[in-house]
Amino acid sequence: MDSTKKSVTIEDLPEEVLEYILSLISPYKDLHECMRVSKLWRRCVQNVVRIKQRNFLKAINDFDIKWNKAEDKATQEIPSPLISKRYSHSAVVCDNCMYVFGGCTSAMTTFNDLWKLDLSTRTWVRPLTTGNYPSPKASSSFVRYENSLVLFGGWTYPPSYPMYQSWHLFDELHIYDITTSSWKSSCTINTPPPTAGHSASIVGDFMIVFGGLQKPSTVVHCEKSNQVWKLNLKDWTWQEQRVIGPKPNARFGHTQVTLDDKNLLILGGSGGPTHQYSDCWLLNMEGRFWTWVKVELEGKENAPSNIWSNPGCKIGDKIVILNRVKQEKDMPIVYYPRSQWAKVPSEDARKKRIDLASRKLDRDENVNGRRGEFRNVRRASPNHLAANNVDYDDDEGVQLRIPGPLMNSFMQPPALHNENVVNKIQNAADACKLPLVYPPNRNPFLDSCYKIKRRKNSNYLGLYVLDISETMTGRGAATWLPPRNVQEGPDETILYSLVYGKSELIMFGGILKDGGTLAQCSLYSQISNSVYFITAPNYVI
Repeated sequence: MDSTKKSVTIEDLPEEVLEYILSLISPYKDLHECMRVSKLWRRCVQNVVRIKQRNFLKAINDFDIKWNKAEDKATQEIPSPLISKRYSHSAVVCDNCMYVFGGCTSAMTTFNDLWKLDLSTRTWVRPLTTGNYPSPKASSSFVRYENSLVLFGGWTYPPSYPMYQSWHLFDELHIYDITTSSWKSSCTINTPPPTAGHSASIVGDFMIVFGGLQKPSTVVHCEKSNQVWKLNLKDWTWQEQRVIGPKPNARFGHTQVTLDDKNLLILGGSGGPTHQYSDCWLLNMEGRFWTWVKVELEGKENAPSNIWSNPGCKIGDKIVILNRVKQEKDMPIVYYPRSQWAKVPSEDARKKRIDLASRKLDRDENVNGRRGEFRNVRRASPNHLAANNVDYDDDEGVQLRIPGPLMNSFMQPPALHNENVVNKIQNAADACKLPLVYPPNRNPFLDSCYKIKRRKNSNYLGLYVLDISETMTGRGAATWLPPRNVQEGPDETILYSLVYGKSELIMFGGILKDGGTLAQCSLYSQISNSVYFITAPNYVI
């Protein structure tokens, strides 16, 4: 080998190729460590960070996102210890980690544990903390200030005895020191009433708290609030901020984001079982007396149907909400081959089911159906179904019986029996007054018997984006962007946490909410401890 030839290293690659390689690395600790290799690598890493941020903002604006579940890949698998399933917990991102505190369990109680998700390795760690621990609670505010995490408020279930007690709300203020991994409590005078379901943001050296459910000492039950409180993070003193002019309705479960050092925004919330808010308000924090300004919302037809149980997250000049993907009301029916039918339940399971055939007629006038029926539901007559070799059952759907002579034609090319079989299936669909679709990548002529059912109305999470770029201009308006390239995410979930990491959104926990079924199921199976990372698609050179 000629010794005069220079050996080729990774440093000789074009910067575009090196940046692409670095973009495949985790954007947290690993990418930061690459900056120490050389000046070239430092420059490339800085470009990668800018490109990732730009691409993620573009992906949000174009609704072109990618869902990554933490358990899908070996590199993202979350090994033990594994955080317990929970909802209504609190989460915040600090450097390369996401901290999670408290929340509700499937046993109808609450946690007071603190967990840390290492975003570089996608692994859970439970820090060994010391000091004065917070009480077990949920729906607390959890924000970062410098090298500390500030936890305020929350609620827990009442004890089982004595009976008929209301929820217990807290006015506790705890500070977690990340460096020493220790808790400390702060007891001051003139604190807010016990509060839960409120919102909090850091503005300079203050924590601004709005709304929530409160329980003042002068009342017996909880009441909603639209008060604004200010916590000085230097001396840990509270002050109720006076606000003049019109105010938002009292609420809880809303989204609050900071626009700059003088303005913050609230969106949505709940005022009770029959009062769900979708309005938007701007709080101007200049001067001695602060003021609220209502923000006009445009494109309301593109807004999510539910905001209060789905937290929002600010990304650039957009607010991102995850909510149920809007679907057509009339769901088609779909063909299912015998190989995909549900297995016959065991004898024990059969005994547990209600025997509807032998059940006596209920004479109660309030029984569902006695005062009317759904207008969109049309039942085919038994004679019509029998004439078309169709069996119909409310539970089993529509089953098509194919005659024996037709069975023999299955050994022939599809062209010889397509028309006959399609007509049979179509007749069954017509009898139910529903459209007919086939599953993808399936040949409906491979099985000897067919079942036609109404397609399950499964609900999935999708992306909803509110453009707030003109909120503080002369127009004072925000716009719900029309969805494009809608991609279905995980099953519909509520009461989860959503935080913004480094060029990605991180969703954790919550309650799976299946609107397509009324079947009873275990609460434990509905509560989640899954982690989803919402990112932009990988870019190419």
